Amino acid sequence: MNTEINEILAAKSNGKPALISAQARELLNLRRLPAMLNTAQTAVLLGLGEHDIPVLIAAGLLKPLGNPPSNAVKYFGTVEVLEMAGESAALNKIRSTVYQYWRGKNADNAKPRRSHNGHARQGLAK
Repeated sequence: MNTEINEILAAKSNGKPALISAQARELLNLRRLPAMLNTAQTAVLLGLGEHDIPVLIAAGLLKPLGNPPSNAVKYFGTVEVLEMAGESAALNKIRSTVYQYWRGKNADNAKPRRSHNGHARQGLAK
């Protein structure tokens, strides 16, 4: 909504890739946000990747509206999301949860994989 900043960024871009996606820019420039946000919109308002939202749901930090099945599109209350975005303690907890999840996920991927016979795989033989 800050037109001066938007004009400066637009002038500096000169055809270069945008800092944020067009969908994110469109959402952030709305005069009034919708009452319910989908996963992508929620991620934009919290400054996260869309793939981080399921992590927050699993940790109980973000609760979808209603009681959606696991494979359904999730919606979140805009009021609750904006409250979270306005509290530094909540943002700290969100960021810590996301870091902890990806640290664990990356550590799991770094472990040596086992072959079918239970032995660790070695490098390719020459």
